[in-house]
Amino acid sequence: MDKLTAEFPTARKQTTASVKLPTGRLLIDDADEILYANTQARHFLGLLTDEMLPRGQKFLQLVRAAYQCSPPLAWMDWPRHSGSNPSRYLIYTPPNGQGHLLLKVEIAEHIRLEGKDIWAITIKSVESKFATAVSQLTI
Repeated sequence: MDKLTAEFPTARKQTTASVKLPTGRLLIDDADEILYANTQARHFLGLLTDEMLPRGQKFLQLVRAAYQCSPPLAWMDWPRHSGSNPSRYLIYTPPNGQGHLLLKVEIAEHIRLEGKDIWAITIKSVESKFATAVSQLTI
């Protein structure tokens, strides 16, 4: 007589995968106009990757439309800064309020080319743990 056996998969340990996004890189001029943006920067800024950059598109205008600029004082003199190099962040919270994306914006280089100031900017995802209702024990 054959004995039927049932196999039950063992419970797998759930892990949270952390995905590191590529760095966004762009160039802006002294009028804050975007001169160049790589694919990841375009993604962060909501620009279509296959299209030409719109003439006169301002970096700060784009980020303020989609992100919260933090801390506000660090963005007051964008892209210039007085004193030490302040940390600048962009915070995106989706409409459903579930989690958010935190990006760090840094001036990688400042050059003067043909009498114009040019800033090389990097936008990097910040790996941080944010508390959610799922990760918090509630009683």
